[in-house]
Amino acid sequence: MHVTPDQSEAGRALSEALHRLLPFHFFYEKAGLELPDFTFLTGDEVPYPYRSLLVHTNDMTPTLAAFHHSKLYLEVHEHEKSDEFVMRLVTLHAAASEIPVEYGAIAIQLAGLPEEVREKVVEGRKPLGGILGEYGVEHKGSPSTYFSVPADQLIAKALNQEAGEVLYGRCNQLLDADGMVFADIVEILPRSNESEKWVENVTHR
Repeated sequence: MHVTPDQSEAGRALSEALHRLLPFHFFYEKAGLELPDFTFLTGDEVPYPYRSLLVHTNDMTPTLAAFHHSKLYLEVHEHEKSDEFVMRLVTLHAAASEIPVEYGAIAIQLAGLPEEVREKVVEGRKPLGGILGEYGVEHKGSPSTYFSVPADQLIAKALNQEAGEVLYGRCNQLLDADGMVFADIVEILPRSNESEKWVENVTHR
């Protein structure tokens, strides 16, 4: 995915794609890496079992915790922070098995969060969804798009996948009680062979 100064329709489409992929794009640009080839999809184009894990307005933390029957813990690879925001490149792991269950990036606006929630967010020890649930912070998800992406070396290493493996994910925003965006998230899931086999068996019965 190349960034050019072209202001044609293709250039505008690319600019919109990069906007959707913030803050993921930020960390790639910071490292001097080119983004892999994201293909944007509608919810109906996401195959199962990934559709059930991605196409909804719920937090991914409890969704993945329920799917993997395990609490999740946070691994932070890169981060940026100020008094106003926190931005991280992260992997979520299932505590019961240590396997990675999500890779991505998040940018969190701190100003509208209660003080104790801000402190927990800045600590970087728990996934945001878990913190919001723990403190009962009213919010809702608002996915802007879904995508497929072939895993590059960075994604493959984080999710224990083969490079080039096609993965699925979403670009999501979290809205507060007033409908204001306070978090932008890019979420990529690993392949789930066990679940795919289950879906295949059900389909061919």
